[in-house]
Amino acid sequence: MRMPPLKSLYYFSVVAQQQSIKAAAERLFVTQAAVSQQIKTLESFLGLKLFERQHRALVLTNQGKQLLPFLTEAFTTIDNGVKRLREDATPNVLTISVLPSFASRWLIPRLQGFYGQHPELTINLSMTEKLEDFKDSNIDLAIRFTDGNDDNLHFKPLMKEIIYPVCHPDYLAGHSIKKVADLLKFKLVDDIDTFGYISWNYWLTTQGLDISTYKNRQHYDGSHYVIEAALSQQGIAMVRHSLAAEPVKQGNLIRLFPEMENSAIEVGQEHFICAPEHHFARQKVQVFSEWLIEQAGDFYEQHKIFDHTKVD
Repeated sequence: MRMPPLKSLYYFSVVAQQQSIKAAAERLFVTQAAVSQQIKTLESFLGLKLFERQHRALVLTNQGKQLLPFLTEAFTTIDNGVKRLREDATPNVLTISVLPSFASRWLIPRLQGFYGQHPELTINLSMTEKLEDFKDSNIDLAIRFTDGNDDNLHFKPLMKEIIYPVCHPDYLAGHSIKKVADLLKFKLVDDIDTFGYISWNYWLTTQGLDISTYKNRQHYDGSHYVIEAALSQQGIAMVRHSLAAEPVKQGNLIRLFPEMENSAIEVGQEHFICAPEHHFARQKVQVFSEWLIEQAGDFYEQHKIFDHTKVD
């Protein structure tokens, strides 16, 4: 048996509840003509009259009264099914997809503070370089270094990123590094250029230098490894402020050329909290996002860099 158009059935159920074409159109955010056309389509399909107009009101015919309860039950079932898909099956477990470097150097050292405020929540970290697409996964939200362009996800800005060169204090003591030209003599360490913004090539280009002349290089697949390489005196590293601020503050790494106007550069991408928009309706996602944004604000207040220039 051929089914009537689902849209016509739904419009009929709304008109029957509202007892008015005008009220139904307002609820459905369509024109009255569109609602009337759907009712005519359904009546034509069924070969039955479903409404009668009496004293400026629409009244269901006997056939309309017979049909309405079945549609009400059917659309209620559909609505419940959709709501069930969006429900949080694990309200006390928060699963986060995050870059390994950001997790190890920035997020994990701060998590104890969150646990103290929200002991009822358990946090699971999925550490991966891949941006989660949230399909067929239990990921609640992701923290990513990106440009924030993905129509399938909602992005909340977390914090900007700055890059600059550093080395170990003992490495600096043993080598003469006073100007950018001195870099030609030493090994330059950076991340594999996954993002396009956190490499020596990007930094050198902003200084107006020919990157082809800087041949002594060491690359690591992960910004946290770049920090470790600098700490173990393997060379001069190009680092991200979010990951290097603490060791610089503690004196374990020395920021080079701080007197230069462009020695620290705010790059074109930044850190975002991202997830499908309906995930942000979850209480656990809301409290963690608010805490995370607060932590990012505190971080940049404590580790200010005043002599950097925005590079688009």
